[in-house]
Amino acid sequence: MNTRTMASHILRLPLSLGDLKNHDKGTVLNLFSRFSQHFRFRLALSEEERTLAFKVRYDVFLRELNYRALLEEPIEHQEIDAYDKKSFLCLVEHRRTRLIAGCMRVVIPHEEAVYPLNVLPLEYHCGNSLTHPSLHPKKLPRKQICEVSRLAVPSHFRRRLEKDDTPPEEWEGIDFTEEEIKIFPIIGVSLFLTATALIGILDRPHVFAMMEPRFARLLALSGLRFQQVGTLMDYQGPRAAYYIDQRQARRDMSSQLRDLYHHIESELAAQYRRNQPS
Repeated sequence: MNTRTMASHILRLPLSLGDLKNHDKGTVLNLFSRFSQHFRFRLALSEEERTLAFKVRYDVFLRELNYRALLEEPIEHQEIDAYDKKSFLCLVEHRRTRLIAGCMRVVIPHEEAVYPLNVLPLEYHCGNSLTHPSLHPKKLPRKQICEVSRLAVPSHFRRRLEKDDTPPEEWEGIDFTEEEIKIFPIIGVSLFLTATALIGILDRPHVFAMMEPRFARLLALSGLRFQQVGTLMDYQGPRAAYYIDQRQARRDMSSQLRDLYHHIESELAAQYRRNQPS
């Protein structure tokens, strides 16, 4: 696959406050406040909900980006790998249409599982690239580590219309309002906020991810400052391993994001508690 294609998917979300830097603080705060009015945040707890995430990933990674290396299991119109069986999946849902606007997963290694499911995906696929002397999955408590991956946003939630544009073909039958389209750029960062909130609930503060350096710089504008802990390698494009402490990320979060983050955290905590055995 052309590595620019994957980069363009990720970077066109866009997902940082940098895209809103020309607006005054009040306008930006209003955008984030309005976002929760149009979108809800969900844990994919049922098989039906998990299938929704797998179908979004299939549409983005396989149909749109044609990245066939991700296809491990022959399930029609779903993108799934072995790690999904023990992963938490986060969803952002458009309230009015009930369409999934984005998904992301949090992978937790299970010590009792058979290799490689007892290690993080980046340990298995990219272990030789990990170079940091202390911020390494093997140097941290296993019950406190996790990995975020598989961020996907459908194309109709990444497009933005200019004044004289007409809706693209894939919008046929989907009638988004101008108000809704204006807040689409926040979907990407909302997925990272959703994952950050879930990781706090799970008490897995040591977070790893494989990402492009440009993507890490965009996240930093939102206060999510990932630290590079591995060398750049060809892994679904030019990527490196990154690390962030969820507790520090929560403390350093941009003031413009905090209200939205607390709203997401409250929604997910209630869903997680309801799903726990009594």
